[in-house]
Amino acid sequence: MSRIKHIVCSIVLLLFASGAWAQTKAAYMKAASDANTAKDHHSALVYYLEALEFDTTDLQVIYNIAESARQFHSIRIARDRYEEILDKDNEDTFPMAAYWAAAMAQLQGDYQGAKDKYNLYLSEHEGEDPYYSAKAQKEISSCDWAINLLNSPGENITITNYDSLVNTPYTEFGAIGEDSGISYSSLRFDPEERGYMPTDMISKVLNSDDDPIDPEGRWSSINRANLHTAHTAYNFNRSKVYYTICTNVNKSDIRCDLYSREITPDGSFGPEFKLPDNINQEGVTSTQPNIGFDKSNGVEVLYFVSDREGGEGKLDIWSSVISGPDEYDDPVNLTAINTAEDDITPFFHNNTQVLYFSSNGYTSLGGYDIYQTSEDQGTYATAQNLGAPINSSYHDLYYTLSELGDKGFFSSNRPGSQFIDEINESCCYDIFQFDVGDLDIALNAITFDSKTLDSLDGATVQIVDSRTGNQVGFITNTLGADHVFTLETGNNYLIIASKPDYNTDTSTLSTVGMFRSQEIVRRIYLERNSIDLQVLTFDQITKDPLPGTTVTLRDLTDNSIQPISLTNLNGNDTYFDVVPDHRYQILATRDKYYDEVAEFVATADDGSDMIIQRLYLDRRDLDFYLPLSLYFDNDRPGQKSMRLTTDKTYSETFDEYVVKEFEFIEQYTSDLPEENIELAEQRVKDFFENDVRGGYNMVERFLGGMLAQLESGKNFELSIRGFASPRADSRYNLALSQRRVISIQNELRSYLGGALVPYIQNGQLKITELSYGENLAPTDVSDALFDRRNSIFSPEASRERRVEIVEIKSNDQGN
Repeated sequence: MSRIKHIVCSIVLLLFASGAWAQTKAAYMKAASDANTAKDHHSALVYYLEALEFDTTDLQVIYNIAESARQFHSIRIARDRYEEILDKDNEDTFPMAAYWAAAMAQLQGDYQGAKDKYNLYLSEHEGEDPYYSAKAQKEISSCDWAINLLNSPGENITITNYDSLVNTPYTEFGAIGEDSGISYSSLRFDPEERGYMPTDMISKVLNSDDDPIDPEGRWSSINRANLHTAHTAYNFNRSKVYYTICTNVNKSDIRCDLYSREITPDGSFGPEFKLPDNINQEGVTSTQPNIGFDKSNGVEVLYFVSDREGGEGKLDIWSSVISGPDEYDDPVNLTAINTAEDDITPFFHNNTQVLYFSSNGYTSLGGYDIYQTSEDQGTYATAQNLGAPINSSYHDLYYTLSELGDKGFFSSNRPGSQFIDEINESCCYDIFQFDVGDLDIALNAITFDSKTLDSLDGATVQIVDSRTGNQVGFITNTLGADHVFTLETGNNYLIIASKPDYNTDTSTLSTVGMFRSQEIVRRIYLERNSIDLQVLTFDQITKDPLPGTTVTLRDLTDNSIQPISLTNLNGNDTYFDVVPDHRYQILATRDKYYDEVAEFVATADDGSDMIIQRLYLDRRDLDFYLPLSLYFDNDRPGQKSMRLTTDKTYSETFDEYVVKEFEFIEQYTSDLPEENIELAEQRVKDFFENDVRGGYNMVERFLGGMLAQLESGKNFELSIRGFASPRADSRYNLALSQRRVISIQNELRSYLGGALVPYIQNGQLKITELSYGENLAPTDVSDALFDRRNSIFSPEASRERRVEIVEIKSNDQGN
């Protein structure tokens, strides 16, 4: 049968048989052995003490006394006897004596003495028992930790033994604050019937104003006459009470199940309900219930203690979501906080969403200490020891806290508790009350940019009381990043940090369980409310990706933000975060290319979280553009003329030409078989898009690059030649080609309002004219006047009506 360690004490009346049996050492030893078998350690202690009178040098009896005293919580007696063994055991017959002497010293708060004995045990027996070797190492660390902690105990905690009418020489535990006084459990009552189990006291639930001798108060309908009733807990609105019913297994071990009752409007209790089988498993203990209200999910959660399979160690804390009236989800082991030892007495503080519990598996002051943890999205924080004076070197457990966190209760067997056996200083647990006074608690919330990690000036921090929702502090620091507030103890706060163009950050801070004045520094990293910007750079001519470009981003809306420059040597993409609705300038620079600048407003038009900007950079190497071809309409400029000059610029002829694209398509595809029309139409479209418009765009970039180099002092000689299709006679075509060359010269002089004219006049830019007429036209280009489709509208004939900028030479020395 699964057993739970019953952390209580028993009173035993030693009734010896008369005659020689009671007077022999062997008889006392047998009686002690029988008592130990029944886990009646108090009786065993008394029997061993009587047996020692026959031979005070018997080390085995002395060791047995130490063991029984330890298990009956007679800490001083146990330590004295273990140390007596260490002094007299020259044969090392009792290897665990040093370990247990250390453990008793630790419970008494003699941490240096405990360390010495743990080290003695390890020096002589390390590795013989892996469990105790590891535990000794852990407890040495606990002693060091305790010594440091005791140098700074909680300065606002007042602890008092609760009430002499409540606390008795027996064990009192599980106190809960009521409107008047407390309700609690007490192990002080005789069962009405004696069963086959060893005689023991039973526990009942009481109110602090009940008659301590014959309680017939509120809880009398719940208390069982011959079974343990204990561990009461209310649900969130106090409409239901939970408790345990336990049966004895032996003098020290009991097994418990969980029950509940509805509370009627007049305060009486409804029928008893035993929780379902997934909570109360047969053969294991389920005990110490507590109900927490999870604010994040709006559900109540049952916390309880069990030794069922699937745990982390001995006794573990489990949780079960209450999914409906008397419906409980399968329990979940709180693996994040449970240890290989005992983890018990959970209490969930609804106001602050903090879970308190006791454990003997963590670094501690000794015995059971009280710890706190909290849950965030299913993950529990590392358990924190509440420290002194809440915790002591003795056992401290059954922690509860008032709604406001200004007072609470726990049980302890620390000095000041009453003994059931004054001679042997044994047992028991009393209820202690603690009151939390005011402290000087300062919070400095320092704001940072989450990306740059720089301190963030101009942020606003609000402090909100999470219980009431009221704002209790508000600071906007335009000159720095610090925000200092004074907080109260025993409260739970929201810290809300914000700044324009940044996402608001909300975090929590609890001063519940803080027992010392302190300054809390909370670093808050605000994330800029941003859109991703992707900048892609390309070669203007080839449209190929242009890696190695340096891209500089400047925020034109907020001049306080420093420009950011990035260079991607392996690709043509760079990435930035931009603030929605801010105006930005992008500057792209690269060796042998002209700078490219663009401006935009950070708006993702398609609702996405990314903006893409493409920048096309022109080459500084003007030869890259050549030869550069510019195309003309048939017999343009100067239709049916033999003149050698024209007043028109190329731009003017271009504008008149491109609007005739549809006419060219119509004339070139007329009379063609239907299956050939689509291909012919596409050939004309490609010519107008790639050759006519492409050439015009290219000359604009070429002239821009040439102007920039002229401005830097370079000298150029530009060679231009004109062509014509072979449709007219050679003399006419020669004049037409000349006019086309002149239109290009006119274009140069009119570029950007005459920007090139000074350089033409001073000789920095010289233009050499060549006119070839039809002399270089391919022989397969039609010159038939009657074949207008091929001699005028075909792409082959159209490509012959052009001017080429064929060469640019620099006249600078060394160039």
